[in-house]
Amino acid sequence: MTDLASVVLLAHNEAATIQREIAAFHETVIRHLPHAEFIIAEDGSADGTRALIEEIQPRYGFRITGAPERLGYARAVRNAVAASHGAFLFICDAGEKHDPADFWRLWERRHDADVVIGRKTNRTDQWYRQLMTFALNVYIRALFGIDALDSDSGMRLYNRRVADDVFNDALFFRGFISTEIVLRAAAKGLRFLEVPVSYRQREGESRGLPVRSMPRAIRRLLADSWRLKRELGGRL
Repeated sequence: MTDLASVVLLAHNEAATIQREIAAFHETVIRHLPHAEFIIAEDGSADGTRALIEEIQPRYGFRITGAPERLGYARAVRNAVAASHGAFLFICDAGEKHDPADFWRLWERRHDADVVIGRKTNRTDQWYRQLMTFALNVYIRALFGIDALDSDSGMRLYNRRVADDVFNDALFFRGFISTEIVLRAAAKGLRFLEVPVSYRQREGESRGLPVRSMPRAIRRLLADSWRLKRELGGRL
């Protein structure tokens, strides 16, 4: 029971794929993890995603967190973390961008670090999104001095100390919450590592940050990262 896992799938407007993806995670992961809890964090979808999730809930026995209105990615993540009970907490963005089998790459390293990040490899998404990921991590490494190549990856594994301690901090990043968690964990002396995972472009329209919103997101990142740098002081 000390290795009890909470598996969280984050979903927003995923009607086209959510039932198939839930089934894949159940078959590939949940069936092979005794006493695992399965949580679907549905964040105010407008395309019927929640109804489709509820339709198959009796079959797979997962729990649903979230509300009919959208809370935003950061709040959806934090609410799911607060609802979890596992000694280890696996979080993954929905949209069939990640291979459920890669869960086991992270799981086998669960005792080696407090945060295990799935570093995206062999990416097939748009070149400008790959460039933004590269630039983000170069900037984060330069400002904070941490050795991360994919600090904001949407597939990661936390232990309970991170879930109970770091997630209860006064988080304020308006985007890139996963990066903020890594930085705060490192400042507390917690360890992180990265393992390679596959990553593919979702079918249909991207749910990622729209190109038109990127300049504002970059400005926010600069402001938030320097604020965090001042807060952490010499701890990083």
